[in-house]
Amino acid sequence: MAQMTRAQLVEMTREYMDAVGSTRWSDETIKMALNGVYDEEWSNILNAAPYYTFQQLTLSSDANGQIPFSSLSTGSGNSQKNFYRILSLSDGNVLYGQTEYQNVPLATTSGYLPSYPKLYYLIGELVQILPLGASSPFYVAVNYKPTALIDLATDATIVPFPANSEQLLAINAAYKLLMKGGAELTAAASFRSLANEERQTLLDDLRRRTINPTRMAYPDVKYDWSGG
Repeated sequence: MAQMTRAQLVEMTREYMDAVGSTRWSDETIKMALNGVYDEEWSNILNAAPYYTFQQLTLSSDANGQIPFSSLSTGSGNSQKNFYRILSLSDGNVLYGQTEYQNVPLATTSGYLPSYPKLYYLIGELVQILPLGASSPFYVAVNYKPTALIDLATDATIVPFPANSEQLLAINAAYKLLMKGGAELTAAASFRSLANEERQTLLDDLRRRTINPTRMAYPDVKYDWSGG
């Protein structure tokens, strides 16, 4: 399926803006706008389809039972996998549940009874694992965003995005760029509506990638209940 380079995406954005040959927007300005919408659209994709990107990491916590967010991103250059959200955390045998600091404020300063479930919470840029002294390694499944558009090696690099959907990026960037100086607000509004339509179509496709029907479900699982 067709994929686009960064240079082609910049050109497509100019085409939508009817700005081919115009010096009002430099290529660098267009790239920065594309970079912003690229990050936004990857957030939308992973919120709609959390497993669209996936990797499982094997990590150890430090002496304080903490794992830094920086450990959840891997790769470099055009092959970056930039951590977005934790999908699960386990020790290979037991699944750790997520809690909030306010629910267990003394867990790292006083005795944490073994009868408590195994938990983790997020604080700052860290994952705090409970109880302290829990054995490593930990298996952390995460989803991720690819290398930022602005950080791709060259303009000839393929932009990582669902194939044949790159026009969403161009339309969204065009709408934001046309708002410059307030001179093209009508055109900007039209492109914003078009971007919303393109986004909805893409997300609907990604949410359901099998023929099975989508079912409503409770947020808990059977393992939360004794005898499950």
